[in-house]
Amino acid sequence: MKKNVALTIAGSDSSGGAGIQADLKAFTALGVHGATVITCITAQSTKKVKEIHKLPVEIIESQIDTIIEDIKPDVVKTGMLYDQEIVNMVAKKIKQYRLKTVVDPVMIATSGDALSKNDFVKVLKNKLIPIAYMVTPNIHEANVLTGKKIKNINDAKKACKEIHELGSKYVLIKGGHLKGRNADDVFFDGKEFTIFSLPKIQNRLAHGSGCTLSALITGYLALDEKPAESVRKAKYVLWNMIKDGYKPGKGADVLNFSSNATIDVPMHFPTNEHFAVWFELKKAVDELLTFLPRDFVPEVGMNFGYALPNAKKLEEVCAVNGRIVKTKDKPVRCGSIDFGASKHVASIILAAMKFDLKSRCSINIRYSEGNLERCRKTGFKIGTFDRMYEPRNVKSTMEWGTTYAIKKLGFVPDAIYDTGGKGKEPMIRILGKNPKDVVNKAHSIASF
Repeated sequence: MKKNVALTIAGSDSSGGAGIQADLKAFTALGVHGATVITCITAQSTKKVKEIHKLPVEIIESQIDTIIEDIKPDVVKTGMLYDQEIVNMVAKKIKQYRLKTVVDPVMIATSGDALSKNDFVKVLKNKLIPIAYMVTPNIHEANVLTGKKIKNINDAKKACKEIHELGSKYVLIKGGHLKGRNADDVFFDGKEFTIFSLPKIQNRLAHGSGCTLSALITGYLALDEKPAESVRKAKYVLWNMIKDGYKPGKGADVLNFSSNATIDVPMHFPTNEHFAVWFELKKAVDELLTFLPRDFVPEVGMNFGYALPNAKKLEEVCAVNGRIVKTKDKPVRCGSIDFGASKHVASIILAAMKFDLKSRCSINIRYSEGNLERCRKTGFKIGTFDRMYEPRNVKSTMEWGTTYAIKKLGFVPDAIYDTGGKGKEPMIRILGKNPKDVVNKAHSIASF
């Protein structure tokens, strides 16, 4: 079995949240083999960097040579290089071995402690950035590299151009420290700018987030993704890792590399509305799984869908791509959340929206007399259909059944059920205005 390889040349973080430890976790999360060259050993926690011990440059060089003799990395990432001596040597080796390199110009830790000496910036600009494939500074690092204060997106674009003129083929300025509700990263390919934007996750100071984003980009490049697509996917994975982060110590949060982050990379969103729908559905699925009883999950699995406003086709309905299934211990989600992922739940939602444009969301749960009785006790308005009356040559049973039940009632109910048929599992479908509405309804049923 062959695996793509990524090499990180960076410092060691004893807390395990940043540096080569974070890089290796990121590579592993993407299924990429990670190799390491350690430049410095830090005595570091989630609160502070207490000490930095620079390794002899000969040892660092020997690590690079030894790895390259045996393993040719697809892409290399540089992180904490600390001073001009290390930068000079690393630049020499990158040129010698013609390595495709992502340069993360690490200068300051999340805690605010310095991770570089002042004399290294000049040689970084003169020696390493000119031979880089991509440079990924945060706002502070971009300020230092350009000598100008970045306050907004336009400033970031100007800084991208200046850094690109130093020689790097691609530039990404990580905008998490800019003011505003969104984290806006600015990517420049030498001709065009692309803004990658996601909502900031409030009250999360994520240790190692900058290292990890650059490592994820490196990993995706090693998997032969295009540069812009590598950035897009890396940003979504990082966002999920921050969202699911945890606090192992007394300082900053660390990223959750063991979450579903890597399967939560959606397709490219053509509009902000697409992201809003995806985001609301994802939050709701995560909440649902915190209380969902195993006996709510049908044998064929459960799906959860949410449509764009005025949706009229499958591609405009977002759903779980792979369904929610029950394991021995609890229900789990299998697969990503994408538009056009489920014809089954989309047919229900699109049929309901023909009668009420606000009925944009649905989920299916296992049919049983107990679950149906819970719906009744909750006060749900309930519709039903019988598969026995389904006309021949119907394109979608779910579209026909949903339409039949709604027409019979004269309005869109809270739930629609059928008792199954030959080879067809009976089912209850819960309908609502949005994912939060549907989750609340599911929770009310589960509470009985």
